[in-house]
Amino acid sequence: MGDELYDDEGPDSGAPMPAPDRLWRHPAEAGAEQAAANMAARKAGGRRWPELLMSFVAGMAFVGLAWVFSDQPEKPIENIVERVVAPPSTLIVAADAPVGFDEWAFEISKPNRGSVIGLHLGGDTSTDMAQAILYRDDGLLLASAHSLIGAEDISAVLPDGRGLPALVLASDPVSGVAVLKIASPELEPAIFSTGSVALRDRLVGIAGHTVDDVPLVQTVDVVGEEQVATLPNGDLLSGLFRLSSELDASWAGAPIVDENGGVVAMAVATAEGANYAIPTELARQIATDLVETGTTETEPWLGITLTPFLSEDVQEQRGVRGGVLITRVWSETPAARAGLAAGDIIIGIDSVNVVERSDLQTALSYTAPGQEVEVRYVRRPLLEGPDATDADVDYLELGQVTTLTLGAQPKR
Repeated sequence: MGDELYDDEGPDSGAPMPAPDRLWRHPAEAGAEQAAANMAARKAGGRRWPELLMSFVAGMAFVGLAWVFSDQPEKPIENIVERVVAPPSTLIVAADAPVGFDEWAFEISKPNRGSVIGLHLGGDTSTDMAQAILYRDDGLLLASAHSLIGAEDISAVLPDGRGLPALVLASDPVSGVAVLKIASPELEPAIFSTGSVALRDRLVGIAGHTVDDVPLVQTVDVVGEEQVATLPNGDLLSGLFRLSSELDASWAGAPIVDENGGVVAMAVATAEGANYAIPTELARQIATDLVETGTTETEPWLGITLTPFLSEDVQEQRGVRGGVLITRVWSETPAARAGLAAGDIIIGIDSVNVVERSDLQTALSYTAPGQEVEVRYVRRPLLEGPDATDADVDYLELGQVTTLTLGAQPKR
């Protein structure tokens, strides 16, 4: 019974069905058919590749033409490169703007434009006659003293266009610094530099007035240190440095900023315009004295430039045991009026022997501006004859004496 139920061979089913009519196929049969189909496709593709290439080229040309004539927006530049901030669109060079206006100066001036105050003198509000610097938030202004001589009815024009009356609290003719007072303008005072001014520094001057709403700025170079400037009345200002550009009188009192944007100096009025400046470190010290006491300290002044020390070679050559060598005598100064000249060696003032520069400072500390003093010095003589040399001169016999009245300069 079991043999009948579990017959492995079963009845004969006859011939096998054709492969396409069967519900399943042997894997070997499927692989053979697929291989044949793949081979046929390769042969067909080999015959059609030129047609496919031409279709691809035509498609790309169509896409290119569509892009050229389309109105689609361009890809934002921020997604391609870092955007460079350009100067404001109002940055222009006015027809009458000072020579040297450039974008670098415009950017450097930004931190302090809001602290520059235009001064209108004598009721004339059509144009600035001078400038001032807001140096305290209570309305105190730094200005050029000699630009305000004889001025009445002073109006301060703020950067936002407001006009306020200005009162001169104090003015110092020796330093050229004046302090004005206006009602608190609710503006940020100037940002002052902690640096100093040196020869060949490149600086930027800022004027309070504008052309087409663009602040006027001026690049300037320092071309001289410790200069002496002549005032319109013939008096002298000392302790200044000279600027390369010829700024006109309306720039007197304007802030001068360094490359970091801090106010490092203030332009002052002279007979030549406003192309000299006083360091603001000194100007602010003077302003503090003027506000607190109504005056400021001065010190005696000869009007000369000296070497830091006298070398042993020069001492031996000139036959002196010390002294200070004059390298320049400024015109119209006490030293010039007394006949001193470059090349002279000062060896004494009154009863004090001058061996080195500190001795000269000590001698002057016992004097005061306006005092008459005796100056002893040694002068290089004019050598006569083509074969004359310094060895032919006995410098010890050429000591000379002159008297002069000491001038005054701001005490540093």
